[in-house]
Amino acid sequence: SSGINAEYGEDLHAIKTRHDVHEANLAIILKELEQQFEEVKLVDKLCRKHLKWGDVFVSAGGDGTFLNVASQLEGGRMLIGLNTDPERSVGHLCARSRTTTNLKYIIKQIACGNCTFIRRSRIRVKLSMCEGDRTEVEIPKYALNDVYIGETSPTRLSYLELKIDNLPLEKQKSSGFLISTGSGSTAWGYHVNALDWYRTEQFLQVLADSGVVDRRLSSVEIIQLMNKFNDSFTFDPEDRRMKYITREALQNSVFRAVNTQGFAKSITVRSLCWNGKIVMDGIQRKFNFDDGVLANFSISDDDSICSITYVD
Repeated sequence: SSGINAEYGEDLHAIKTRHDVHEANLAIILKELEQQFEEVKLVDKLCRKHLKWGDVFVSAGGDGTFLNVASQLEGGRMLIGLNTDPERSVGHLCARSRTTTNLKYIIKQIACGNCTFIRRSRIRVKLSMCEGDRTEVEIPKYALNDVYIGETSPTRLSYLELKIDNLPLEKQKSSGFLISTGSGSTAWGYHVNALDWYRTEQFLQVLADSGVVDRRLSSVEIIQLMNKFNDSFTFDPEDRRMKYITREALQNSVFRAVNTQGFAKSITVRSLCWNGKIVMDGIQRKFNFDDGVLANFSISDDDSICSITYVD
């Protein structure tokens, strides 16, 4: 058998290979943790008793696993991410070494305290109805990377009313509204803004044709400019501000979006959508956000979680 699932186009051999890599590294992690720490429990899925029992939580996988665990922890808890497949996953949220991907080395460095600790900000979400006696519901999960607000269908315009800090109330139609933390600024918040080679080259050509640039840039210089521009959108995971981004705002004689991007301490969004959704950290958590519902987004020191970036 070729190992290809013809119906879905999946390479089953490749999937099994990545699974075997994960399982092998998981065994290494468990053995090393048991040698370095007093008591260790391995669980496939967190439940309430685990959340009460654990002092430090370790996610074994990639950034997705880290996000799943982080959404369930109370503020102030410690979460360490260990990447079980560094060849296929960057693992921005995981503890990393600048010189090696060796998990034994990384865990030993953590046990010795030779690591950089940070307190990653998380977004808290509160929902309420905007008519009559407002009933406020606090969503019992937090977003570590980002929150998407908009229509369920990607082909339908999202219609939202925004109140951003002390800025004037504004109605916008767009492809959705994204709120990001500093941790998320290297994820969706990065890619929604990033220029690729084609658009960078086209923009520089317009500058050259307009006489703003007096010479043609080399490929190396174009890449350097592109990377510098794209990196300007990342910010500190400990920053207590949220970055908001309106995706593909509709601009015409009726709708003129003004506040399409910036930083804020508090954001309130009223849904004017047909079938709206609030999606936290990709597919981790989804909530209905239909016409008339209000959502408030904020960041607090008390909601942040402790984590580790580098171990050397």
